Amino acid sequence: MSPDFVGLLTLSLTLSIHLIGTAWWAASMTKRVDYIEKWVTSHEHTAARLAALEQQIAHLNGGIGRVEALLRGRG
Repeated sequence: MSPDFVGLLTLSLTLSIHLIGTAWWAASMTKRVDYIEKWVTSHEHTAARLAALEQQIAHLNGGIGRVEALLRGRG
């Protein structure tokens, strides 16, 4: 075997391994993106619920403030 043939064989083998690795990586990335998209789709309502909870907390804080003011006025 000539050194040129061995070099060409080594280069071909290296490129093949890199191609297989790249394809494997791309497949795993596709799987991860699909999972994230499904998760986001199933949790779309979370932002609306969070906004509603923040509004309820603000309303409750106002009520607590009024109760505290009333108690300070009596004390």
